[in-house]
Amino acid sequence: MLLLIFSCSRNAQQRQPNAESLNVDEIPLYHTWYSLKEMEYGMPFHPLPDEISPDGFFPWAGITSHHILAHEYLDAWFSRLAQMINPLRFYILSPDHYGVSLEPYSLTVGSWESGFGFVESDRSKVRELIELLEVDLDPGVFMVEHGVSALMPYIKKYFPQAKVVAIIHGDESPVNTVISGRLADVLENEFDETGKQENFLIISSDFSHKGGPEDTYINDNYSQQYLQNSANNPWNMVFCDNLAGIYILDRLGKNNLESVIFYHTNSWEISGHDKDDITSYFFVYFADK
Repeated sequence: MLLLIFSCSRNAQQRQPNAESLNVDEIPLYHTWYSLKEMEYGMPFHPLPDEISPDGFFPWAGITSHHILAHEYLDAWFSRLAQMINPLRFYILSPDHYGVSLEPYSLTVGSWESGFGFVESDRSKVRELIELLEVDLDPGVFMVEHGVSALMPYIKKYFPQAKVVAIIHGDESPVNTVISGRLADVLENEFDETGKQENFLIISSDFSHKGGPEDTYINDNYSQQYLQNSANNPWNMVFCDNLAGIYILDRLGKNNLESVIFYHTNSWEISGHDKDDITSYFFVYFADK
C-alpha cells in the first residue's frame, strides 16, 4: 500500500549549489498532507500502551512510519516522545522512494508548511553536511518525498521550536555500505554524548510490503528480533523500505542500543482492506544501555 504525499516549492531550483548565498525568496517551501488538508486528525482506533519505557529512559533515536494510514500511531509516538525529551533538532533519514535524487545524499535548506506552522531546516547544520559529504543541495526530491513530509505536522505539533536536517538517501538492496557508511561517519559527530542530548535521529521507515498475513508475520518476526535485541542480531535481517537507515542506526548505536517497541501493527489491521497487499509498521524508541 503506497500513500503519496505531494509537495510544492517556492522558487525552488532543481539544484542549489550554495546554501549560504540563498535569500528568503529562494528558500524552497514544501507542503505536507495536513497543510493540504488531505486528511484531518481523527480519533485513535485502539488503546495505546500507558507505560512504554523504564525509568530514566532517554531516547536519542527512533523508527516511525511515513504512511498517513497509520497517522494516529504516528501522533501517539510523537506525543509520547515529547514526554521524554525536547531536542533542538531532528535528523530525518528517509529512503528515496521514487529514485529522483541527484545526489547520493539529498539535502535541502527548505521549510515545510505543516498545517500547524512552518518547520524550518537547520541551515547551518545542512551547510556543514553538504561540505563534509561533498554534495550539492538537492531540493527537488523533497517535493515528492513523503518519507520526510509526512512527519512534519507531528514535529511542529509536539516540538514547535525544533528544526530539522532532512536527508534522503538511496535504499539499494543490498545496502551500499560504503555510501551509507560515509553518512554514518559524518553523523557520528552529531550523535556523540553531547549530541544525543540536543539531537534526535528519526529512521523514517515502513516494514514488510506487499505480502499476505503469513508472509507479513514471518518478515515482521525477523525484524522484531533485531529491533528488540540489536546487539545479538544482524541489522540486515530487517524487512523494511529503509534498510540503509537501519544500517546507519546500527553503526551509531555501537552495539549499545536499548529499545522499546511502542507499537506494532499493519495496514490490514488498521483498515481491514487489501489483505494480500499488507504494509507493516513498527514504532520504536532507542536509547543507550
